[in-house]
Amino acid sequence: MGCFLASKGATVLCTVLNATQEDKDDAAKDGIQLVFPKTFKRDLRKAELCWLTFDHQTRYPDLPSHVDFIVGHVHVTSHAGRRIKERFPDAKLVQVTHVIPEDTNQYKGDERVLSIGQESHNILDDLQHTDVLFSVGPLMYDYYKHQTNQLPVNLQHHELLPKPSDIFIDMKLKPPADTETKVVLSIGRVKGVERLKGVDLTAKTMGKVIDKLPHTKWRLRGIRHDDFKASKSIIETYTGNIIFFTPLEYATQEELCEDMRKADVVLMLSRAEPFGLVGLEAIAAGVPVVLSNKSGLAKFLTKQDPEFDRTIVEIDDDDEEAAKTLSKRVIKILTNGRREFEAAQSLKKKLLRSEYWAASHSKLLQTFGLEG
Repeated sequence: MGCFLASKGATVLCTVLNATQEDKDDAAKDGIQLVFPKTFKRDLRKAELCWLTFDHQTRYPDLPSHVDFIVGHVHVTSHAGRRIKERFPDAKLVQVTHVIPEDTNQYKGDERVLSIGQESHNILDDLQHTDVLFSVGPLMYDYYKHQTNQLPVNLQHHELLPKPSDIFIDMKLKPPADTETKVVLSIGRVKGVERLKGVDLTAKTMGKVIDKLPHTKWRLRGIRHDDFKASKSIIETYTGNIIFFTPLEYATQEELCEDMRKADVVLMLSRAEPFGLVGLEAIAAGVPVVLSNKSGLAKFLTKQDPEFDRTIVEIDDDDEEAAKTLSKRVIKILTNGRREFEAAQSLKKKLLRSEYWAASHSKLLQTFGLEG
């Protein structure tokens, strides 16, 4: 969002706790000014979100004297945005929703399930002090339309549909090679969110795929080096045996493009993904994609051309049955490579020609007083 607004002439400042040199270079390239916290020589504490939320007067004393808009992201920085607005009472507070705790927390253990009520309360409490709310995708928009309906404030609420990054749109792919070697790519961390991200289901599916097509390689992007042993153990627990996969750490967009370029199919089986931008970008790249019907991206695609239905697989509540259904779909893609590639290229063209994002981006610019 910051990059988009900066490209349209806005002066965008982004408060951060820290940043790598690569982060700094990317921000400079995109015209975004990073604002770092003030530190003290004898204070050995690590930077944390509380600095931005409760100590911003001390930690970020050099913010400009005049700010027109403050943007928070629910629920990570939404309260920080609300607190900082007290410092700039004339600024408009814009919040962006990315999560639905009632969905995602169900797969994160009992403690997170028990926290749903408080998290939901905190989100609505912050939204009562918000001027404009953008919800990413139709699933999120529908949920927060219901949640905010009874708020005693005049909250402007809009759906925001993200456009895939140009780096994926500009990808030119060759038809798949006629080889026994096949590559299935899935993206997302494992440890602690294996049920939420559907890695358990992906593992069961890939076990069946590899039994049928033994030269298939499963590449799993998003595994930190320190988490590999735990992730490997989790995957083997769900498959019931040893399954070989290639662990890849978190990637830049350039690295993710290379992953997709080498993949025969991208498998995204989240059980409660509020939207699913990576899956959308895989479609924009022209790679065959298999999605869970429970994702926000699937809900979005069902409102597009019926041809997009081919990317969506209904996930049965019985994991074993779901894995059988999914493996059949993946095997069909891998064994009908050229036909599936041509279908994926057709979906890419339909997606980009639709310019589905145009209306919501126009509303976003209007909110910030900018022109397209």
